[in-house]
Amino acid sequence: MPADNSAPPYTTEEKRWLRVHFDGEFKFLQMYGLSIYDEEDREEGRRIVRAMMAYDE
Repeated sequence: MPADNSAPPYTTEEKRWLRVHFDGEFKFLQMYGLSIYDEEDREEGRRIVRAMMAYDE
């Protein structure tokens, strides 16, 4: 995946949202078949989280 397409680290608000709704990043990624040990999977997870949060607003 190109560097300009990478998802920046979670903000404090995003981490809080993950804890409230999914008990954290690890469990969230598991639900989507993604691995916390694979940076590309984690980037994909951050994009999904941000889309879900935007939808909630």
